[in-house]
Amino acid sequence: MKILICNDDGIFSEGLKTLAKFLSKENDVFVMAPDGNRSAYSHSMSFFKKLELKKIEQDKNYVSYSLSGTPADCVRFGTEFFKDIKFDLIVSGVNIGSNAGTDTLYSGTVSACFEACILSIPSIALSCVTDKNCEIDYKSLYKNLSKVFPDLVNNVSKNYVLNVNFPNKECEKKVKYCKLGVQLYSDRYILNDDGTYMLVGDILKNDKNDEDCDVEWLRKGYITVTPLVTDRTAYAELEKLKGNAK
Repeated sequence: MKILICNDDGIFSEGLKTLAKFLSKENDVFVMAPDGNRSAYSHSMSFFKKLELKKIEQDKNYVSYSLSGTPADCVRFGTEFFKDIKFDLIVSGVNIGSNAGTDTLYSGTVSACFEACILSIPSIALSCVTDKNCEIDYKSLYKNLSKVFPDLVNNVSKNYVLNVNFPNKECEKKVKYCKLGVQLYSDRYILNDDGTYMLVGDILKNDKNDEDCDVEWLRKGYITVTPLVTDRTAYAELEKLKGNAK
């Protein structure tokens, strides 16, 4: 397959390097990633802004470029820059930190795949839980990728994004295909010494979550897979509004 890889942690992220190393063994891999961290950039695009492109020598087994834009920019730009290549798949990640539940609304990793969906290219967003030091067991991550990736490829579609989250350990448990949950945080803004503010917070357990959702299965050590679509229409509510219209 011909695969375009992007992410939101930046071109030098170990998660991206692990993914590119894994995929380039049996596929033609091309990397187009932000030149720095673009976490929580969601689906922002760099309209009417100058973008800088640089070729990055990372590995002889794949082509790698950095772009001074957002994750969504990287997908849109990458498909045009490599215009002679018909990509079979776009893979975003592996993100350092999970992107489960409502976190998908903020995630640049997931939004890069939404851009792929808009372009009618099958896509997979990959993220991994981190430990308290925001570190990943990359050896286990590589093994987990090897176990589940063939099945993921068999289930991709241009009509939806496959959002995948890995626990930070080698997983022998069955993959859970499930809906999104709600990820809560103890968010608060703290005052810095220089007079600026910073948003900080820790993950909280949500007792209102359905047990059969990505947030809860991931908490129990399972790999989770959720199909996501770009259409955010609340159809049931739409029908009610139509019925109430005069």
